Amino acid sequence: MKFLHTVLIFFCTLPAWSQKEVSLTLTQADSVFLQANLLLLAAQYNLNAKDARIIQARAYPNPTLVADLNAVDPENSKVFHLDKTGQKFFAIEQLIVLGGKRQAEIDIAKQNKKIAALELEDLLRNLRYQLHAGFYIVNQQRITLGKFNRQLEVLDTLINAYEKQAARGNLPLKDVIRLKSVYFKINNDKSELANSYFTQQHNLQLLLQTPYYVAPVINDTDFDNLTNPAAYNTLLDSALQNRPDLALANENEALTLLQLRFQKKLAVPDVALNASYDQRSGAFVNQVNVGVSIPLPLWNRNRGNIKATQYEALAATAYQKQKLSEVQAQVLAAWQDLSLSISEYQKIKTFYSSDFEIVFEGVNRNFQKGNISILEFVDFFESYNESLSEYERVKNYLATSAAQINYVTASKIY
Repeated sequence: MKFLHTVLIFFCTLPAWSQKEVSLTLTQADSVFLQANLLLLAAQYNLNAKDARIIQARAYPNPTLVADLNAVDPENSKVFHLDKTGQKFFAIEQLIVLGGKRQAEIDIAKQNKKIAALELEDLLRNLRYQLHAGFYIVNQQRITLGKFNRQLEVLDTLINAYEKQAARGNLPLKDVIRLKSVYFKINNDKSELANSYFTQQHNLQLLLQTPYYVAPVINDTDFDNLTNPAAYNTLLDSALQNRPDLALANENEALTLLQLRFQKKLAVPDVALNASYDQRSGAFVNQVNVGVSIPLPLWNRNRGNIKATQYEALAATAYQKQKLSEVQAQVLAAWQDLSLSISEYQKIKTFYSSDFEIVFEGVNRNFQKGNISILEFVDFFESYNESLSEYERVKNYLATSAAQINYVTASKIY
């Protein structure tokens, strides 16, 4: 919490005109996300609204009071003739809800709250996956962009030197053009990647509700920790037990059954009890009456609504079965994807080492000394660039595959 407080203060005090960055680990980003995300806040308000619906469902119908007072007495030429010789009428009526309709409404309200809680949980699952996937993508893109910048600096220095030598006639102009073409190619790759990078940063800004860029803090050991494969059956059991969208399909099916029960209860007519006082207009003076009224279910027995709700229940059952199949397919695909990403990562990890950087520096020095040709240099430079991009791609593939496992199981496996 101390870190979170510091981060939030940092967000609020940085000058608005500067594009600052804040360095965050994935755990720290999760903490900021849970505190600041507005979609989660809106979903929580919706959950609170469902609580209020339960309160309303428990409320009993209000009684109805009727007052009928004399306004004009033409026989006696009086207005508001309300004394002992005048006329006034009062009645009160109370609706008695029969057939268990009130309890059925309470049950539906409680079920809607349960559904709202699962919707909040599923929203959290989806947004957290977006955060984790975006976090690793931004990390990959930042590293690749940094290496592009380093390569462009080296090429820029070489091009400036070669242009001077070409102007003096010491080097052919075609060598300068060849170096520039490599520069243009890398700069174009950098521009395309930068566009995606800005989009990903924008998504992280929305998720964390900050105007500042996120600099992910990830160690190489973080990727190594993702290489322990989990058993498919374990993942499937976790998904079936924890997936909020699967539970949501089950609860929606239960809701349609509650609504069907409610529609059947609506076919039972309610009774209205009433009592009245009539001063002079009835059969007797100061007459007190009691009565009862009940609608006769002759023409409307709510059959249409009952039939419609029966079909809705069948549709909910079909959707629940479809969701179950979908979850099983997603877990299998994610498990296979993770297995492939682990294999790729472990393979490329054995190939990639600090030797790449050592060789890059050596080739650069030897080229400047004229020990290797420009064709050899350009060929190595392009191969080196592709290798760096591929290494970062495989690392990101592993991380996003692990995040996908957490997403499809709704569990913290990695």
